Amino acid sequence: MALKFNRNLAGTLFSAVVIASFFFHASASLGGGKGGLLGGWSRITDTKDSKVVEIGKFAVDQYNEESKSEYKSKLVFKQVVKGETQVVAGTNYRLVISATDGGRRSRSGNKYLAEVWDKPWENFRNLTSFKKL
Repeated sequence: MALKFNRNLAGTLFSAVVIASFFFHASASLGGGKGGLLGGWSRITDTKDSKVVEIGKFAVDQYNEESKSEYKSKLVFKQVVKGETQVVAGTNYRLVISATDGGRRSRSGNKYLAEVWDKPWENFRNLTSFKKL
């Protein structure tokens, strides 16, 4: 009994392996080397990173801008407590932010969950969600 070699099948299988390998490596590298795949959420390990702090301050500033009221005091950014990122058409940031109410003398901050969509190559940044935890 002899096995017959099928060139078309072998070529198709080889192509499939090459394509799968390409997408695996591309998605891993786009995940920022954090082990996440494209579209998955990855934990932010350094919440004091300048980019993360910049996004956190942007979220508080945008919230203050969107909720203008003469009766409502502005929030004051303190720090990013924790967060995660998601690589999409840009980067989504989901941050837990500590902020104080600017009209009160409280030293302890309240925590807020903010989501920001960032596309730096287009100079685009959007606050998509902001709520008190």
